[in-house]
Amino acid sequence: MATKPTRVAPEKEDGRFDYSLHLLVGFSFLMNSWSKTMNARKNFNQDHDQMIVPFYNANLTMIEYNGQPYIPMKPVVEGMGLDWKSQYRKITNKFKTCMVKMTIQLFGDSQSREVVMLPLRKLPAWLYSVEPNKVKTELKEIIVKYQEECDDVLWNYWTGKQSARQKAFDEFNKIEFDDKLSRAKGTISSLGMHVRKREKKINDQRRQDWLNKNVGVLDLEG
Repeated sequence: MATKPTRVAPEKEDGRFDYSLHLLVGFSFLMNSWSKTMNARKNFNQDHDQMIVPFYNANLTMIEYNGQPYIPMKPVVEGMGLDWKSQYRKITNKFKTCMVKMTIQLFGDSQSREVVMLPLRKLPAWLYSVEPNKVKTELKEIIVKYQEECDDVLWNYWTGKQSARQKAFDEFNKIEFDDKLSRAKGTISSLGMHVRKREKKINDQRRQDWLNKNVGVLDLEG
């Protein structure tokens, strides 16, 4: 789960800067750029962040819901070669306390549909409820692969995203710290003011580049 910056004073008692508050600096600039970037971003769902995870013969989807990874189950079931209707009944009966139904347009779909999802932490329980010896012979190999590998692959994608998000915030903190230092130097002399104008343009561009680079791993839409 992504760690949100803590709102504290800009400087601590020992004189060190608390970088987390500097995320607010330049917020208007980011929001203006955000709307333009979002219009150009393909297949973005404004309600929930989606991540496509290629796995053998299928493209699985992971959705962030309440800060946790959830897995739409139909692509998983069909990727294993199983019948969705029968597995739907099993999921809604045996996993009803943790499953989530949501109307959403998944990547690659032409319209919004009701989607049944399980939290990633519950996926192995469902995977191992399928007995490879009781399915068609040609499906046994792929089912075993899903049971042995699928949840690990999805988890690695999820944790990789969280690491990328933290790295993105660290990079933005550095930009804001450099800009604050530049503003401080600009108050010292006329030469400092001249340098400040140049550095301001550079830092504005750094913010724009940062936004374009990290739009896929941040949840700035709230």
